[in-house]
Amino acid sequence: MDVDDLVYACRAPDDEMLDEILEKCPGELNRRDENGNSGLHMASANGHTHVVQKILPHLSSELVNAQNSSGNTAMHWAALNGHSEICKLLLNAGGDPHLKNIYDKSAIYEADVRNQQKVMELFLDYEIAKSNENEELEANEQESL
Repeated sequence: MDVDDLVYACRAPDDEMLDEILEKCPGELNRRDENGNSGLHMASANGHTHVVQKILPHLSSELVNAQNSSGNTAMHWAALNGHSEICKLLLNAGGDPHLKNIYDKSAIYEADVRNQQKVMELFLDYEIAKSNENEELEANEQESL
């Protein structure tokens, strides 16, 4: 199986081929094409939520945040294309919407300039939850002193 098969299975999507990859050689999910794109990049860019759901359990958060040759992550592509459900899955898997590409643009920026309202609402909710979590941690640390 070569990287083109993986990219095709995630972009098309070809569920049968993807299931075969996951069953026989899940390590293939780490492979990238000549532009540094992974299967996760392709599935995220093309809005294939079910493919992202299938492959995320096999990836570390480091791979969730993998950048291609332009510095874009799967989150960048999902955000700029307005795929809010995929962005949510990526956030829950440790995806970082603040990572910047080689043009110094984050997934948050990409969603904003393309007026992807649902994605922006998701990112705002994520930031609020993260802020509340940090405040709770700080309060607990103060109480323990």
